[in-house]
Amino acid sequence: GGAGGGEDGMGGDRGAFDDGLKSGRVRKAEARAAERAARTKQWEALMARKPDQSSDDPADLAAIKQAETRMGDLRLKTDDDYVVPDHLRIDADKKRRQLLLLDESAYKLRMGFNERLLALRDQKKRILANIAADNARIMEINKELGVAHEDLLVPKEGPEEWPERQWDIDAAPAGGAPGGGGGAPGK
Repeated sequence: GGAGGGEDGMGGDRGAFDDGLKSGRVRKAEARAAERAARTKQWEALMARKPDQSSDDPADLAAIKQAETRMGDLRLKTDDDYVVPDHLRIDADKKRRQLLLLDESAYKLRMGFNERLLALRDQKKRILANIAADNARIMEINKELGVAHEDLLVPKEGPEEWPERQWDIDAAPAGGAPGGGGGAPGK
């Protein structure tokens, strides 16, 4: 083995290396060409499925026809010859009627709320009366059994539950003045 290369593998056959390099390049080029051909074939298949630009989709045509039949006569308000139909014109009488209907509706809502609120207040009053009766019965039973006095729940109505009593006049004199002098608001 000398410097020229030989059996020791150091210099070797340069021609075989170049042939291998060229064949590797050729294989890569062939692979790229095959990929390009596959993409071209795929593109042609997609373009064959693409609908024609001049033809319309039957589903779109059906939707347009349905919209035209249901839409009715459409005139643009910006047209020079457009006149608002009588039933669509807004005037003071129509607005006054509309306001009266709104007032009546609001009144009915308020009255309904007040009725429900008063019904709840009456129910609470009945419940408080039942609790007072039950407390009295418990005290009787405790007295018969000889049990010491126990603290019982004694709920009370607050003045906020009776806003209509706000301006009622008490029998007690106002500010301790002799003779009654008018009374104090509230209870």
